[in-house]
Amino acid sequence: MKFILTTALLFGFVFVPMVIGIAQCPPAETFLKKKKTKDAYSLNSQSRSGAIAADESYEMSFIAHPGLDYRLTTVLGEGSVGTLNYEIYEMVVEKKVVGEKDTFKRVKKVLASSGNAEALEFTSDKSRKIFINVSITGGDKKKLACVGVLIETKRSEKTGF
Repeated sequence: MKFILTTALLFGFVFVPMVIGIAQCPPAETFLKKKKTKDAYSLNSQSRSGAIAADESYEMSFIAHPGLDYRLTTVLGEGSVGTLNYEIYEMVVEKKVVGEKDTFKRVKKVLASSGNAEALEFTSDKSRKIFINVSITGGDKKKLACVGVLIETKRSEKTGF
């Protein structure tokens, strides 16, 4: 009886974490390694990957800092089915004058969406919070798909005198 209990505990501590690790999506770095060309951009620690269900949307955010060039890419993992849709936006404050009263309202400013470009490249002149909304259409609702949101950065080149 003691042998069976010891074997069961050993199995639980050794094999269960391995199975859980296989069931999860790989880290964002593995999506980047599939690129063939090297450039000055490097992977930012704010990059994320995760399993998402079809026909549901998921949102993440990151902070863009001044003096850096950014490249944002969304990648559908190997073996995942469906079409990856994304929307990259920030919330900006707009001032409106109603009568003699000033009102301020937060509005969504879309920077890019899946219909516009493959990757979004931009330079930030100030610190700002960027949101990324990701969804998969046409996939299997019972099977989760792996998605990577890659945030790559490089130092901006200084121009002028």
